Amino acid sequence: YFEIDVEADKAPYIHALSEFRSTKPGKGYCTLPKRGLNIMDCETARILKLTPGAIEPLSFTVPRKSDAFQDDIFPDTNSLTPAHSADEWVSGSIKEPVKTSLNPKLAKNNSGTSSGGMKKPSSLKVQLAEANARIKYLEEKLKAAIIDF
Repeated sequence: YFEIDVEADKAPYIHALSEFRSTKPGKGYCTLPKRGLNIMDCETARILKLTPGAIEPLSFTVPRKSDAFQDDIFPDTNSLTPAHSADEWVSGSIKEPVKTSLNPKLAKNNSGTSSGGMKKPSSLKVQLAEANARIKYLEEKLKAAIIDF
C-alpha cells in the first residue's frame, strides 16, 4: 500500500509503505473500525482474513519515527454517540455525525466523559467488593419479601 504526499514540492508524490503476500487463499475479509486500531503504533487499518483453518489479523501501519499521536493520519472520526434520537431520525432530521478524537489523551468514552485510561487492578477489586456487597444486600431484601430470583 502507498502514502500520497500532497505537500511534496517535487516527485515522487507517492511512497510505497509495505506490501502483503500470502500463499493461503482467503475465504473472506473483514475490516475493523478505526476505534479498534493501535493508534500509537500508527496502525491505519486492520483486516481479519478468514482462511480454511484460522482467522488471521493483517495489520497496516505507517512507519513514523515519533511515538507521539499522529493527527495527520488520524483525523476525528465518528463517535458512538448518536447525532439525533430515533424520533428525530424518523421525522426526517439530517445532522452531521458526532465526531470524537482518536488521540488517547483527548478521547472520550461512550457516555461523552473523559475515559482517563485503564483502571488499576486494585481499584477494580474495590469496585468488585462493593458490587458483591450490594448484590448480597439486594438478595437478602428479595428473600425477606419472599420474591424468587
